[in-house]
Amino acid sequence: MVERILIDETTTTSSEIVIGRFGTAPEVSVVLAPRPSRQRVALLTHDGATRVAARIEDELRRAGLTVATRQLPDREAAKTLQTAEATFLWLNDLGMTRDDTIVAVGGGALTDAAGFIAATYLRGVEVVLVPTTLLGAVDAAVGGKTAVNVGGKNLAGVFRHPERVVVDLDVLDGLPRPLLIEGTAEAVKAGLIADPVLVDLYEHAGLDAALDEVVPRAMRVKAAVVSGDFREGGHRAILNYGHTVGHAIETATGIPHGHAVAVGMVAAGAAAESAVGFAGAQRQRRLLEALALPVAAPAVERQELHRLMALDKKRDRSGIRMVLLRDIAEPTVVTVDAATVDAALDAIGVA
Repeated sequence: MVERILIDETTTTSSEIVIGRFGTAPEVSVVLAPRPSRQRVALLTHDGATRVAARIEDELRRAGLTVATRQLPDREAAKTLQTAEATFLWLNDLGMTRDDTIVAVGGGALTDAAGFIAATYLRGVEVVLVPTTLLGAVDAAVGGKTAVNVGGKNLAGVFRHPERVVVDLDVLDGLPRPLLIEGTAEAVKAGLIADPVLVDLYEHAGLDAALDEVVPRAMRVKAAVVSGDFREGGHRAILNYGHTVGHAIETATGIPHGHAVAVGMVAAGAAAESAVGFAGAQRQRRLLEALALPVAAPAVERQELHRLMALDKKRDRSGIRMVLLRDIAEPTVVTVDAATVDAALDAIGVA
């Protein structure tokens, strides 16, 4: 059974999410919308996703398309201006046009980078994202936020939707446990901000929670939020729950994104307890611990986290703004004072 979720802006569909079990590989009609003028596909992938990418490449070739494949670096090393420039030059050599398509097969950092490359090459070419990790599926690939890192997390980027996001649950079922755990942080986040059933599901089933239920529920949360506020003028900011502190920890220490978000949610829970009376901070912490996610920061200087948080994209003239919870599924964006930030950092063991 295939589920389709649409992301709409006013009356226009901007992006389509296709979720299913596709066996050996999704058919070309699942990956690409019809376009008679399309001749080439540039396929971007990375180590760890090459087997899935090769199967998709075979399907595209059998459909008569010219396909070239390029491997990008793994994780955050993909999200640099140097990687983007090298890929632009490769696309030049391929003779890519606006009628052609980039297909990105890999984890969240890869789809972030590919989205940025597609959005800026020739001022925009079609891109299809095929996330191969849980984190990529429920978060990074959805919503049209594309970016590379320049001194801070995701500070150079552009909003542009992928044509499609194709999620193969057969691929996600085969994830190594560390990648499943990392992605679970973003799925839990979706529950905490908007879907209490998803929180309950993880509390009862833990890491054995069925992906056939987890993935569509988490993706529906993000699709609904993005449809209402594509360019993060307001409500979309709730998707950054745990990210203000989490991104700072990720940049400062290099721990995986999902782990950093888990720690960031613990910090945000403590901040919410202090600032808006959130009563679920300990419940949240216990859930994250039960899912084998970290709840304390690695060794890092408080001053460095303050510096990095000051670069957060939600900042404004009044100071640092954090997504906090008044209750499960009741998020709010608050400008926090120094005492609240200190409470957040104290909760995750930052000296």
